Amino acid sequence: MAGTGKLRLSLAIGVLSAIALNSCQAVSIEQLGAPSYESELADYLSNTGATMYGAYWCPHCAHQKQLFSHAAQLLPYVECDARGVNAQVDLCNTVGINAYPTWEINGEFYVGTQPLNQLAILSGFQQTAAPDQIDNSDLGGFSPAP
Repeated sequence: MAGTGKLRLSLAIGVLSAIALNSCQAVSIEQLGAPSYESELADYLSNTGATMYGAYWCPHCAHQKQLFSHAAQLLPYVECDARGVNAQVDLCNTVGINAYPTWEINGEFYVGTQPLNQLAILSGFQQTAAPDQIDNSDLGGFSPAP
């Protein structure tokens, strides 16, 4: 009888675990086959060698990432502050970064927060239409490097 109780408990735990895992797995639009504009642009920028140089403390860098929403993790980002995660200070110094964010696209440098549609134009990204920019107040803003 004790063995049956343990078996029932194990089955109950397994069922509850399966339910919990399934309820935690949100289905994104990308999983349904329709990637977002932001993720397509971020992926394109990364695949074409564009780079966003920034610093973890920079509010303009944070705003630039917010424009990409959930796709910010796909950005080709280089941390320039030695105290930041995976910092590449030597690369930033070699390239001559002196303000954040700075985008390098096709060998040209663009300082400040850039609208998504501007990044698309600068990089040659072809898409039907960019999403509306909700908050344009910080576009073009940048933080000087220390």
